[in-house]
Amino acid sequence: MGDDLPFFGDHVELSDGGNDFASTLGVGGVIGTQFVLPSLVSKRGKSDLTAAREANFEKWLQIYREKMLSRGQYLGELYDIGFDVPETHVIRRDQTMYFAFFARHWSGPVGLRGLEDRRYTVYDYVNGKSLGTISGSKAHIPVEFNDHLLLEVRPE
Repeated sequence: MGDDLPFFGDHVELSDGGNDFASTLGVGGVIGTQFVLPSLVSKRGKSDLTAAREANFEKWLQIYREKMLSRGQYLGELYDIGFDVPETHVIRRDQTMYFAFFARHWSGPVGLRGLEDRRYTVYDYVNGKSLGTISGSKAHIPVEFNDHLLLEVRPE
């Protein structure tokens, strides 16, 4: 099907405690779910779309629509998911790089590979938090996170 085929990993509610949006979005995947509208069934189940799940789903769906990483270029040659820690994935969309870091807990610097020798702003786009600016093609930034950290790195 070629390079334009988007990735669909799994239903977001089937792993990571029923909240697996980050690992799908962070690798450029299309968000999918098997949530069930409670009004359509007579018996309640673990896949019911509750008000809390709906709010969380809408948050991640909005991020998906804004970033459209499924239309970006996955740069799998930058990190080795078997040896580099934390696990890291990168998507390039136009001039912006999107880094997805995954670890149970991480505290320390992370390398931002694949950048040009210029200045960039770094933004945690899930939590709406600026992490400042970096410079250079071998940039590192100190971070602390649990489970995941999704960064947008945009040239200034």
